Amino acid sequence: MEAFNSEGILHRRNERWYNENNKIEKEKLGFETFCYQYGEDQRLLSIKKFDSENNIENSIKYSYVEDYEYRKFFNSSGILLSLYITRFNDAKKPLRTIYFEKPDHDFAGAEESEGYKEFFEMMKIFGFDVDGNKVDTKISMRFLVEEIVFEYDQFGNMISEEKYDYDRESVADKLVFRGGDYNYYNENNLLIKYHSFEIKTDWDDELCCLYDYVLDEKGVIIEKSTDSGFNKVMEKFNYNSEGTLISYIENRNDGEEIKEILYDDFSNKVSEIAESNFDGEYEKESTEYEIEYY
Repeated sequence: MEAFNSEGILHRRNERWYNENNKIEKEKLGFETFCYQYGEDQRLLSIKKFDSENNIENSIKYSYVEDYEYRKFFNSSGILLSLYITRFNDAKKPLRTIYFEKPDHDFAGAEESEGYKEFFEMMKIFGFDVDGNKVDTKISMRFLVEEIVFEYDQFGNMISEEKYDYDRESVADKLVFRGGDYNYYNENNLLIKYHSFEIKTDWDDELCCLYDYVLDEKGVIIEKSTDSGFNKVMEKFNYNSEGTLISYIENRNDGEEIKEILYDDFSNKVSEIAESNFDGEYEKESTEYEIEYY
């Protein structure tokens, strides 16, 4: 693929090379080059990124042990910076991902070997027991950044994805729930609702941000709500039989501001009504649009 500027001069070219198994072996994106290596089973083993002068910028190495995938991230000097450990179920879908990261600390002298030893030991022993239960460890958790846990229904649909962060402010080593995504399906196994929320820290306060989406049988959003803790927005979308949006309603902060827009069957805006009600002062503005059809 080639990209040109407004004067028609080539300023970016993307190219790909494939191996005999039709997997990407080399990829050139502008001035950056990525090289991919695979094992005999065609699972990814490594990704190396090179700059325009063919100097390595960073790399990722993959290894697989039973149901686990290990992704190790290295810098240009080959020093390990972080690690993702993902456990998969029998359907090869992720069950749990743990992310470790070497803290921004330069170990000096005798501290160096002990510091890195702790980092590598943390990676090796943090896992599950034979029954799938989480194994607790007394080793310092200061290398642990986050954990993501996935859950599926009997049909293999993802029903939840929850994120936990390591609480660095606490004197106790613990993971703190920070948010999640939740999916709801109908009897036909179709996604009909998506719910998401995350907990954000704002100075001394924690805010819970909520996001809800309701979908029709075609997977189109018909209702959407957002609550950031300060602002709440409810939106409704109405479509005709052809799937064209014919009306839109937006309600902010339980009636403080309401907007309703009507469209014709060609997505042209027909009318718009805007209402506001702040501190008992009510205002309404209506606009009609003239459309010429040819």
